[in-house]
Amino acid sequence: MIAVCALFIATAVGAQERTPFFVQIADPQLGFINKGDDFAPEQERMERIIAKVNQLQPDFVVFAGDLVHRATDEAREAFDALCAKFDNSIPIYFLPGNHDVGNDATNDAIEQFIAHYGHDRFVRKEHAYSIVGYNSCVIKAETDAEPNEYRWLRKQLRRLPRRRPMIVVAHHPIFVNDLNEKVTYENLTPEMRAKYLALFEHFGVDLVLAGHLHMCARGEYHGIELVTSGPAGRTLGRDGSGITIVTVEGGKPSATYYEIDEIPTAID
Repeated sequence: MIAVCALFIATAVGAQERTPFFVQIADPQLGFINKGDDFAPEQERMERIIAKVNQLQPDFVVFAGDLVHRATDEAREAFDALCAKFDNSIPIYFLPGNHDVGNDATNDAIEQFIAHYGHDRFVRKEHAYSIVGYNSCVIKAETDAEPNEYRWLRKQLRRLPRRRPMIVVAHHPIFVNDLNEKVTYENLTPEMRAKYLALFEHFGVDLVLAGHLHMCARGEYHGIELVTSGPAGRTLGRDGSGITIVTVEGGKPSATYYEIDEIPTAID
């Protein structure tokens, strides 16, 4: 009995000592490479990613939008078949991108996304950090739903414990490299940048994650780190396809992008 108890305690301590981490997958965008219903190139990349994620056993996985290139039944079914290959012990969260709900992000499109994937935002509290996933599509499009998205996000951030690092994640970058960069397809307007960055600063957010660019980028605002992940699918930058792993050590979150062949086999 003593030996069994000792083994249990050692196992529990070992589990607590593991570095907390999760995986962000951005822009698998099935169908983008061949611009149609041929999903084979993205499927091959995603299958390799999934095998490595299953080996890693992260706290959870979050897909940061653009799951498919065209939101057809065929594309969604192909994406669902890939997700079924994840170890079922790993929680998965889905956030919409503009290719999932359209650049205008209508209420109907958002409702269809929620009906299929179960949610378009989420909150998760781990022992070492908290994370909120939100719908940036309605913010980018500045739809009638944007004020409600802001209120929901403010409410969730207010509820999170201040003693833990706070992370937020969505599809669109607030800005790519510089707060004062010009408005493009990639970023938010200056008004929306100011609104959401002020919110995040007020509640002590440490890290803002995004996708959308199909390349890696970083920025900083008043101590908040903004990290844009490269894509799981087609890349438009110098980095190859891959994932971002976010670790939390010493009360600080850190986001690192790994090309598929460089994804580690374990996080110590």
